[in-house]
Amino acid sequence: RSFINWDAVKAHHDSALNPHHPHIQGQSQGPDIFFQCVEAGNSAYEGLADAFEEKARLVAEKTGHSFALYGYDGHPEATRVIVVMGSGAITCSETVTHLVQNGEKVGVLKVRLFRPWDHRRFLAALPETATRLCVLDRTKEPGAQGEPLLMEVATTLQLMARHGVICVGGRYGLGSKEFTPNMVVACFENLRQEAPKPRFTVGINDDVTHLSLPVGEWLDVLPTGTTECMFYGLGSDGTVGANKSAVKLIALNTSLYTQAYFEYDAKKSGGVTISHLRFGPKPICAPYNVRTADYIAIHKESYVHKYDMMRFLKVGGVCVINCTWSQDELEAQLPENMRRHLAQKGARLYLVDATKIAVKAGLGKRINMIMQSVFFKLSGVMDYEAALDLLKGSIRKMYGKKGEKIVKMNIDGVDASLDGIVECRVPTEWAAGDKIPKAGLNEFAPAERKENVFADAESFARRIQTPCNDLDGNDLPVSTFQAGGRVPLGTSQYEKRGIAINVPRVDMDKCTQCNKCSLICPHAAVRPFLMSQRELEGAPATFRDGSRAAIGGGVLDNYHYRIQVSPLDCTGCELCVRICPADALKLEDAGKAIEAEKANWEYAFSLPDRSDEIDKTTVKGSQFQKPYLEFSGACEGCGETPHVKLMTQLFGDRLVIANATGCSSIWGASNPSFPYTVNAKGEGPAWANSLFEDNAEFGLGMRRAFQQRRDFLTLQVEDALGDGTVSMSEKLRKLLTQFLFMRKENQHDLLLPRGRSVYHQMMEKLEPLLKEESAGHAKLQKLFDLRDQFGRISFWVVGGDGWAYDIGYGGLDHVIASEEHINILVLDTEMYSNTGGQASK
Repeated sequence: RSFINWDAVKAHHDSALNPHHPHIQGQSQGPDIFFQCVEAGNSAYEGLADAFEEKARLVAEKTGHSFALYGYDGHPEATRVIVVMGSGAITCSETVTHLVQNGEKVGVLKVRLFRPWDHRRFLAALPETATRLCVLDRTKEPGAQGEPLLMEVATTLQLMARHGVICVGGRYGLGSKEFTPNMVVACFENLRQEAPKPRFTVGINDDVTHLSLPVGEWLDVLPTGTTECMFYGLGSDGTVGANKSAVKLIALNTSLYTQAYFEYDAKKSGGVTISHLRFGPKPICAPYNVRTADYIAIHKESYVHKYDMMRFLKVGGVCVINCTWSQDELEAQLPENMRRHLAQKGARLYLVDATKIAVKAGLGKRINMIMQSVFFKLSGVMDYEAALDLLKGSIRKMYGKKGEKIVKMNIDGVDASLDGIVECRVPTEWAAGDKIPKAGLNEFAPAERKENVFADAESFARRIQTPCNDLDGNDLPVSTFQAGGRVPLGTSQYEKRGIAINVPRVDMDKCTQCNKCSLICPHAAVRPFLMSQRELEGAPATFRDGSRAAIGGGVLDNYHYRIQVSPLDCTGCELCVRICPADALKLEDAGKAIEAEKANWEYAFSLPDRSDEIDKTTVKGSQFQKPYLEFSGACEGCGETPHVKLMTQLFGDRLVIANATGCSSIWGASNPSFPYTVNAKGEGPAWANSLFEDNAEFGLGMRRAFQQRRDFLTLQVEDALGDGTVSMSEKLRKLLTQFLFMRKENQHDLLLPRGRSVYHQMMEKLEPLLKEESAGHAKLQKLFDLRDQFGRISFWVVGGDGWAYDIGYGGLDHVIASEEHINILVLDTEMYSNTGGQASK
């Protein structure tokens, strides 16, 4: 309580609105007095620095922690100094300490009071010997001469006549990009140059504007005795939760200091997770991820083929792989690069089949506690027996409310883990050979870069998606990316994550061809396919054997039918198994399914799209339509994606979506895997994400902009038809007259048989005619240029209940009241699903 000025608190309370001593606040002011009123507040800011400093002294007296408004660390006679504020200051400070110990005259000035800026205190903290300053900011001000902190420092040097000081500025860490000790060294090396880069970036490879600094080898500045660990897990397998528990156990029950950072990708579950843990006898100040690990645990065996994890292992480090392999199989199973790393670093390699132990204990795929027991045994962070007692105690605390059975299953798994550890010999001959470069990185020179180089999904997948999914996105240069952030649709089809343990297999003899399994599948991994007799004859044998004559009459009588599962895209949620009225789907081991069904899926996926032949207005018919949402990163069993997928099956070739931020924006458009896709004509949903509260108005703006453009098109059609000099075919004139009539009669749209749009069909007929005749007259050329406006777009505003009922309800009311032709889909999960499950209204 002594920290607080209670008289000031009372004065603040007394200034509140109160009818017993009333006043008016927030009045309307004219230009005659507004300027003066604003300037009257200057004095309130002039003494803030003194007030902050006084409180900082009080904190130092009470806690022993000193916080200067402008704090300096480093050599007292430093010539090169970094000026920084925020999280980067910690990394700079630790690096400076290391460099000073090695004879460098460098320092870091940590800004804790940005506004109001204090020239006097800033210069008082800066060594008089400093002749070169590097100002770092974790922000970007496009078009400015420098970032905000640089502007303050440069102004101070100018005002205080420190003209002999060279001051440069750089950006770091945007979007939570890592800022590490070797990047700090790069900044100091830039200052060492005769002519330092005046404006730069650090931590990326800018091969377009060439602003980036070269960054050298990794620099370890951690205290001696620090143990670093990395755990590669699968989202929702419990790895992250178990590691958080382990850190707490060690911190609370030993004298060790601990630190933990956790990396996730944007998959809602089933994505890769990386836990970065540090333990040591001294305080750990390292706000960046582990890059030289004493212990690496790989919790999913397929990761060894996808990720280059051993590059982060220290010499003599421990590597543990959860897998089903024996030691004799390692030569065949481990990639050459991984084998070489293990041998060259003298690594100790261990195998454990944690999944088998978990299944035997009744834990399913939850291997977290088993792998934690393995960690305590092999890492040497603390005594194993003591750790085991603590781990079992945490299990009782964590799962006690779920019953003794759950507690016992986890403890049984922990007890069985020790016997499951197999130490493997790492042959010295593995060390031979050169590193095999990864495909996708630096495939083309910046000079080859075109305006729309990633217009097609396959090119984007090869050059961006593959490196990002292989955890190599940090190595991609600036030239790889398109300015403006536009990306192609349909890249999720190239992922093939294969994350399910079990996937469904269809017994076509039981199948009633109701298509409900396809309707409910959250990831479009279960689909019905129609084949002609000729197509069936060219199919793989198992595909032919599993196909049956289509039932339902009409056009279906011309085809064969099959439900096909994509085992590499399935997440194993079981929804299709549960909804099947004929019990025609059963779960089987994913490995066996991939071997049996991979070729069948690839063949089915290549079959012609027969959507136009089938009535899309029935449940069964809708599932013969192409899903324009497929293989998203949504959780297994997601309840949102089936609704949005169905929306795309009904309207996907003419769909525009305004999407509120939330779950649906994350599984819908997380770079680099985009599940919205296109048809053979290149048509598909056009999608954009707003902020959060304004999504309804965001979609309304799209609708009104389109309406304005279509009104303009209508005027151009009317002008062309009424101009006697415009020569056109009778067929074209008839179609344009029909379009004009429908627009004049304000007919929004009509549905043809099988649920097709009249306007969309009209556009498909008009486009080739206009293309053929546009050279005949400028007005026809104008219509051809506007050809994509003839079809009528279906506008949808999509978001969760947090947006629709809570933050953005005012905008939603506005859109509904506008009576515009716009559709609204609320994915009501009754909570903020994307941020931890808080309740919405």
